[in-house]
Amino acid sequence: MGGPVKVIIWASPRTCSTALLKCLSSLPNAKIFDELYSIAFLLGPDRLDQRPTGEEPQASQAGQGKGYAFPSSICTYEWIKETLQQDYPGEQVIISKEIVYCLNQKYDCLPEGYRHVFLLRHPSKVFPSWKKLTYEVSKQFSTEVPETLDEFIFDQQPPHLLPPGMSFKEAYDLYQYVKEKKLDVDPVIIDADDLVQNPAAIVSAMCAKLGIPYTESLLTWDKGTDIVDTWTVGIAFKNIIQHSEAYKNFRNSTSFRRPELEKQATARPVEARVTPDIERCVSFSMPFYQKMYEQRLQVDKI
Repeated sequence: MGGPVKVIIWASPRTCSTALLKCLSSLPNAKIFDELYSIAFLLGPDRLDQRPTGEEPQASQAGQGKGYAFPSSICTYEWIKETLQQDYPGEQVIISKEIVYCLNQKYDCLPEGYRHVFLLRHPSKVFPSWKKLTYEVSKQFSTEVPETLDEFIFDQQPPHLLPPGMSFKEAYDLYQYVKEKKLDVDPVIIDADDLVQNPAAIVSAMCAKLGIPYTESLLTWDKGTDIVDTWTVGIAFKNIIQHSEAYKNFRNSTSFRRPELEKQATARPVEARVTPDIERCVSFSMPFYQKMYEQRLQVDKI
């Protein structure tokens, strides 16, 4: 028999990626990593913004289980590659969920032997939510943030908050690189709206393509954050998942089928009031999204 199935899920923000990771966390004998590259990009020694990051919350050792809450100070890009390439005896599946632009085009720091999944969502649904999240988080750490969300011009934010390719170009470039370099000759692309509208079909099809055992029990999970104790995740991000308002829906969820998600998934791409900065972000991102969307996993074509 071969070694474990190794998978990296590359996501843009606000694409239901943490819910997908919660879903896959119930796989037997699975080792789960969450946003290692995000810690390196935002908080680690290699971080893009080298200003002091402030004091990190202390990790609670209670209930750590098989997981590991690690300090940002050790999280370099090389450490991530070494960590993901380690042997994990007894594990049949290794899954790491990552925010795609946080790789920061350091392709030499990609681990070997992984399958690659790209999780997308229509730009007009990503950017309003991403802007609001970035604004709310920025207000906690800076006194220079405008008074209102409308005054917060998203496409004028520094690159550690909004990358030059707005995540969609970074995703497309990595997708092309993975194929051209034969890191994965058949990477899987999933649209978040498809996932929310038909989770059984999409998750089972994804598992089949990756060689992961599928059962219907993957589609439901317990409310709360106990499962995070089994993940390898940065101390700072674990604290955000457990306590931040941005992760309230994640903490309360028990499946993909939440009314607000289903309503968003079936909505027309542009229904909310759109500000000029969001229009510019969507316009820039659409060509990259459309190229990948055309290659997405479609259950009627399997």
